Amino acid sequence: MSIKHFLSLLVISSGIVFSSCQKTDGPQPEPITGIEKLKIPEGFTFETTKTVDLSIVFPETIILGENKSRINVLTAPLREGGVLLTSASVDADNETILKLQVPAELTQLYVETAAGGRIVFIGQDSNKDGVIVIDFGLELGLMPPPVVDGMKNIQNNSHVQMVHYKSAASLVNLISNGEFDDNSFGTMPDWPSPMTTDGKWYITSTLGTNHAKQHTQAGEKMIRITPSQARYGGVAQLVPANPGNLITFTADIRSSGNSNNIAWLFLIPRDAFGNSIGYFSIQTNNTSNNWITRTVAATMPSGTVSVQVLLWSHIFGGTIDYDNVIVTGPVSDSDGDGVDDELDEYPNDSERAFNVYYPNSEDFGTLAFEDLWPGKGDYDFNDLVLDYQFKQVLNADNELVEFYMDYMVRAIGASLENGFGFEIPGVEPLNVKSISGQQLTESYINLEANGTESGQSTAVIILFDNAFSMMEAPSGSFGVNTMPDAPYIEPVLRQLIVEFENPVSTQLTGFAPYNPFLIVDKSRGREVHLPGKTPTDLHDPSLFGQWFDATNPVIGKYYQSEFNLPWAISIPKKFDYPIEKTDITSAYLKFGSWAESGGQLDADWYSNTNAGYRNENLIYQKP
Repeated sequence: MSIKHFLSLLVISSGIVFSSCQKTDGPQPEPITGIEKLKIPEGFTFETTKTVDLSIVFPETIILGENKSRINVLTAPLREGGVLLTSASVDADNETILKLQVPAELTQLYVETAAGGRIVFIGQDSNKDGVIVIDFGLELGLMPPPVVDGMKNIQNNSHVQMVHYKSAASLVNLISNGEFDDNSFGTMPDWPSPMTTDGKWYITSTLGTNHAKQHTQAGEKMIRITPSQARYGGVAQLVPANPGNLITFTADIRSSGNSNNIAWLFLIPRDAFGNSIGYFSIQTNNTSNNWITRTVAATMPSGTVSVQVLLWSHIFGGTIDYDNVIVTGPVSDSDGDGVDDELDEYPNDSERAFNVYYPNSEDFGTLAFEDLWPGKGDYDFNDLVLDYQFKQVLNADNELVEFYMDYMVRAIGASLENGFGFEIPGVEPLNVKSISGQQLTESYINLEANGTESGQSTAVIILFDNAFSMMEAPSGSFGVNTMPDAPYIEPVLRQLIVEFENPVSTQLTGFAPYNPFLIVDKSRGREVHLPGKTPTDLHDPSLFGQWFDATNPVIGKYYQSEFNLPWAISIPKKFDYPIEKTDITSAYLKFGSWAESGGQLDADWYSNTNAGYRNENLIYQKP
């Protein structure tokens, strides 16, 4: 008898019976599976995500005071198919530190703010002590546009691409004819000349309507600037403003024909006498003939009664086009929480401001378990397959008020009656106000009045105590939605709602899905966590180190085998799991290289975007 068989029988004789996927009670199969051949480096916990720290610095020209402007972080710009990852309010000191959990294969983020937007390349952009610093203050200039040839200042400064902030609510554009659909333009001698707030664009006499006029290309209208004898000039519109108003100004710009061409966006606040009292600008000399978006934002100084919105150009050849001009502010704050109504997803609720999603606003993530712990499974990771998406509600101080968890049990490749729950680190049970949406049909889970599990020092929430009840399948059924020749059961989408007594710092809770775990076959102490995650207070410590488990709390090793194999994995996207009794390395051909490299190679091993990544015949498909 092999030592493995002897240990198997010893464990069984101690009263621990392992049965799942109709895997025979008692000794486990002797042959080494594909995943067991891998050499997993110590300390690798099969993380499919990474943590990114962002420091977002607003320009000094924006004085927020009680106003808490909003920051959105997306996978890419919205117009390029980006999805929202997180939102936050700007700190009063104009610098905000954000910590995100993103898919390990993600190479860029898009940060959009009232001061503009920027694409950030993870691991490549400027960073300090591991923090990516995004300084929008570097994008601003304060030089007024010249009014005579001698004041021309041709510079070749590089600037990042700026894209206008887009909130959940529609923004009110203070500018009339921002898309230049109306072919009506006035003229003025030059930009310092008196103007009226009549919603009309005025062209400086240095250009005149001969060199600044409506142009149509491919059905899109814009204003086109061509060289005049003066080679400079602008188009302006005046809008009302008050001291303290945060004004943002965004436009699409396209230039061609001469590398010396420069385009500026200017915000010029004016006093009651029409005098200029400040200059806020951003420039571009992009001549690629491609549209680029620029944004300038500033808080209006004391004495402001209006602000001039000026499109200024130095043009030596070719053309400069402007389109989609958007100017925002002043704003209202109905609930008084400091977040503008246009940026507040709860404009009439001072306790709520933003929705934050995980994995993101569009996708579900997946948790996949093996349930024979501490015994060895067959590594098909389909004993429980649970999809989830979190919507976390933050207040204006970026604290967690409540969250919604949409989830469904998609597969049960087991015959054991398993439960599922998660711990919220850093949250005391008494700080949970209410929980709704739990599905408890058995009698082995004890709850407090607020729905948290009894006997826990931190908040632990049990979603369900028998997975079969979640799929309306008879208990003890085998291979639900894991065997192609078995009947398919349509998963049921459910929702859990958790509300807190007092807002919670997200630095304490960590990232969703927090600390999830499986409860094996109604044995409450037999918890299966993600590798490296600690158990709850109700775990049975006598199971550690038994059979194939090599948990060692002294060195911080949890829920991994002697060869560092896991019993659970978390995927930040919907996971197409293997069919019954299929080792994950056979279905996912890059899983091995990813695991053996400690996550450095093939971080997108679970994707279906690259040929040679998976064996479709070994992945479960809905009939």
